[in-house]
Amino acid sequence: MKSTPIDEEFMAHFAPQIDEVNQWVKRPIGTLATTINSADCFFGNSAFGDMILDLTLRVQDADIAFGAPLQADATLKKGVITVGNMFDLYRFENDLYILNLTGEEVRKHLEMSYGLWISTMKSPSDHIMRLVDTGKGLWFEKPTYNFDSAAGIDYEVDVTKPEGERVKILRMSNGEPFDEAKVYRVAMNSYRGNGGGELLTRGAGIPKAELQKRIVYRSPTQMRTELMKVIEKAGTINPKAGHNWKFVPEKWTKPALARDRKLLFGKK
Repeated sequence: MKSTPIDEEFMAHFAPQIDEVNQWVKRPIGTLATTINSADCFFGNSAFGDMILDLTLRVQDADIAFGAPLQADATLKKGVITVGNMFDLYRFENDLYILNLTGEEVRKHLEMSYGLWISTMKSPSDHIMRLVDTGKGLWFEKPTYNFDSAAGIDYEVDVTKPEGERVKILRMSNGEPFDEAKVYRVAMNSYRGNGGGELLTRGAGIPKAELQKRIVYRSPTQMRTELMKVIEKAGTINPKAGHNWKFVPEKWTKPALARDRKLLFGKK
């Protein structure tokens, strides 16, 4: 197609619509106080991931939020945020859902998520990430858009434990006790809320037919639009890592995270 001449009459016909779209994409919606990168999400608390989770919690009155990096290596630079930047921040078309989940279901959801993402370390020299050789280098074995972490709770992920026994939820982030028998309002995107990635079904053990009954809120517009509203209202956002979860034991995990990060992303 590169050698095919452009149909100038066609382009001229649609020029007003193309210009309208370009103007909309370039529209400023707020200011970002620091540069953030989605690659940080895989190695612990990150400003990029926690910004999305915090914005999600602000949209509606939720206790906990789940979210995954929807692009593995997207950067949002310090300065003006435009509508177009939101497609880097939130790539896919989704609504915002809030579901009623028990504390036990929350933990089991996270157990499966980290099971897709993290290896069981038998020694300090092991990989912490589940990696595969793609022929072009090492990469994550499973799709990164299913690597959920959470906001609203404080927890640890013990990488020396077997899959299903790694996540220990310590407390709610507001200092209240976490109760596995209590029902919490948990925010997530519609892909996840409808069973995407099987974290709620195979992970938390909720029958797929029951998921619709668990939904207590659906956003009136797409999640990207909902996040844009929050940013526009705030004006300037200064995302920081929330430090509400970590990999343990840190004597093993800190060096392992640095090694695997270099393998995956170079010196970033």
